[in-house]
Amino acid sequence: MVLSPSLASAEMRSNSYILNENVNHSFNGPIISGVSHSVSGVDVTVAFVTNVIADAFVIYNTDPAFIDSMEQGTSIKSGTSHNIALKGLLADTTYYYRVRSERVNGGVSTDITSRSFVTGHGLEAETVVPVSGGGTLIIDKTDKIAPIISNVQINIVDEASLSMSWDTNEEATSFGEYGETQQYGNTSGLWDKVIKHVVILKNLQPELIYHLRPVSSDGWGNVAYGEDQIFNTVAGKKVEGEFIASTSEENKAMEINQSVLAEAAKRMMSFVQRLFPQATLNDKSTLGEITTIEELSRFIPAPILSGEPRIEAGSDRATIFWITDIDASSQIAISPDADYKNRKGELYIQVVGDAQNLSQNHSVQIFGLQADTAYHYQLRSKASFGPMAFSRDFTFRTIDDGVKIVSFLTQIKNDQAASIKWVTNKEANSAIQYAPYHDNLVALDEVKIIKNDEYNIIHEIDVNDFQAGVFYDVEIISVDKKGNTVKEKLDRFSTQENDLPPEISNIKTNSTVFIDRNNKTQTVISWLTNEPTSAQIFYQEGVHGAGGELSESTDVNNNFTKEHIFVITKFKPGTVYSFQIRAIDSGGNEVLSKINTFMTAKNKESIIQVIIKILEDTFGWVKKLM
Repeated sequence: MVLSPSLASAEMRSNSYILNENVNHSFNGPIISGVSHSVSGVDVTVAFVTNVIADAFVIYNTDPAFIDSMEQGTSIKSGTSHNIALKGLLADTTYYYRVRSERVNGGVSTDITSRSFVTGHGLEAETVVPVSGGGTLIIDKTDKIAPIISNVQINIVDEASLSMSWDTNEEATSFGEYGETQQYGNTSGLWDKVIKHVVILKNLQPELIYHLRPVSSDGWGNVAYGEDQIFNTVAGKKVEGEFIASTSEENKAMEINQSVLAEAAKRMMSFVQRLFPQATLNDKSTLGEITTIEELSRFIPAPILSGEPRIEAGSDRATIFWITDIDASSQIAISPDADYKNRKGELYIQVVGDAQNLSQNHSVQIFGLQADTAYHYQLRSKASFGPMAFSRDFTFRTIDDGVKIVSFLTQIKNDQAASIKWVTNKEANSAIQYAPYHDNLVALDEVKIIKNDEYNIIHEIDVNDFQAGVFYDVEIISVDKKGNTVKEKLDRFSTQENDLPPEISNIKTNSTVFIDRNNKTQTVISWLTNEPTSAQIFYQEGVHGAGGELSESTDVNNNFTKEHIFVITKFKPGTVYSFQIRAIDSGGNEVLSKINTFMTAKNKESIIQVIIKILEDTFGWVKKLM
């Protein structure tokens, strides 16, 4: 007989489950007697008697040493005569077992006698075994073969989206993993089980190399991973399969009469020296050779980048701060360590920041980074006139944020059953812990856990013993291979319908000039909901009041989550827009936010335009030359 210590916490583990119980007293455990068993095929019933009211568990294994043993039973303390039905056993197999029991006051007894039985002929277990009261359910599967993924196709949808399609040999879910490395880090998709799969991957950055792969899971939870695909996104707006280029007329309109600029440059030198005292003008013999504003700008020194930059790095984003001696632009060139080492010429794969607004105090936010990854970066600043300043190469590493639940969803099947699904950012196991509320308190003695030890990014567990009209404390749990744990609580979950719509809060917008050859704006719109919902944005140029309908919209994002972010690159610079957010929860309840307005970042005048304007305002003869 084994006595539990006072105020100890007992934790029993096996390959299939974890059972946690609190042991609060040091009373002697119940006296166990009359242990027996009966065998019917692969179904075995173990019976025994205790001298006081207690719960009942059977510890069993095919190994007589009970290494990695398993348990089945009930934590309900309701009687002295106990019968435990063991399910999920293998046919024609010898099992060794012991019994364990805990009384109401907390004393625990384990019968040290090892007994055995041999199962008969029978079929392999097919489903999760229901257990009455508290305790643990064991997952066993008849179908252990993952779907076969074939015919993977990748196509451009628009400048920030790709579609990935594939086939499976059986009905399965549709998810796509993608990122700048083979660690991926982003997942998007649908839970519907189909054979033909299509997933839209959104909010991609142009002119970046992405790693992608399809992921599908069948109804038994077997997960298939497709081969790694590498795709290079293309900058520019795609319209009906073709990219729009500037017309020759537009190009001609941007050309400057070089002879006029040459004459203007010669007469401008003394004026430039007054504007920029540090300009190098000693070599007067070269003045006659200046024919463009660009050549003139070479006489002006670049901004001075002061000191070491300061960086605030998270798991998927970073903010970099630095100072210049004069007002200048704020840009960062960045590349993952693996790409930086393998590139020739331009070492950085992306330039982000603000090339329009000038300041001496600079900060640039970088989004979409991979967790626990080393990056190289370079500071770049340019004044309104003169060359660009480049720093040396710096490095930083994003933090390892461990495992995260990026989205989750509950589907109520009937009054007793619900399917709980979630997606993690990396491979982890799956567990659902749940207990009913009694008198507005969680019944801790009725806690149950369903666990699957397979490591996946797509998780799905069915619970089939909910009671209609009862609220439950439900907790989603995943643990990755490093032991990092993430939990998501569903407080007061019920299988009855919930008619309350979701709530939208913390709406934020941020618009900057998108650094590419087209100088478009990039607008980030983010918000929170109080429960997992889908997301969609309606928008229209101009100011629009309540009651009206906005004419344009984004696609619906069906990744059910409470944190939402959209990156839009279609807006015009320096323009007022109205937008409205729509959210729909898993029960179909819909809510629309009020109409919000904001102005996108404004493109400032180019260097050439600034200089010409200065000349016109200072020397009347420039207009005559034009």
